[in-house]
Amino acid sequence: MKKTFIALIMVNAFNATSAFAAADAGTWYGGAKFGWSHYFDTNMGSKAFDNNNSDHFDFDHDNVGGGVYTGYQITPWLAVEGGYDYLGNMQIKGQHGAGAQMKTQGLQMSLKASYALTNDWDIYGRAGAMGYRAESDVSGHNRFETGVRPLAAVGTEYAFNKNWAGRLEYQWVSNVGNANQIGVSSDLSSVTAGLSYRFGQYD
Repeated sequence: MKKTFIALIMVNAFNATSAFAAADAGTWYGGAKFGWSHYFDTNMGSKAFDNNNSDHFDFDHDNVGGGVYTGYQITPWLAVEGGYDYLGNMQIKGQHGAGAQMKTQGLQMSLKASYALTNDWDIYGRAGAMGYRAESDVSGHNRFETGVRPLAAVGTEYAFNKNWAGRLEYQWVSNVGNANQIGVSSDLSSVTAGLSYRFGQYD
């Protein structure tokens, strides 16, 4: 009897912590995010060297970024999420006034798994892919390239009430751009703060 009572308490506690931190199962949510983007592990292709007549470059890796997203809550802990990301731009300076710029945007799709820490606070991870468009301007020569790359993200989310929630997230996208085609490629990371609205939540 005592063991049964303890088991019931544990089940109820788990349900309580899962009920509010994530959106209700079978409902939609949407939101917007804004923050900081960082380009790293940058590679310069032959087109960049040809146009700059130099093999020395200074990089400004950081810029602002943001996006919008929407998702469907499949279960209390699993959702599918998609969205649009603007990942800012990277400034590249060569010698004698030569330079380049790379900017990136994309559409992404991922699965989002959450773990509730309290009634209104959870941590989560996302994994999926981004279809991107990377553009470069190398000494006045404009090029663009498209592709699909893997992405991963981790974050934390806090529910202000049953409809509104805020999130803080770190996201990584692998090897955006083709250095042989547009002169530059780079990994991309971003740290953003977001605000979500959850539709059709139960009372």
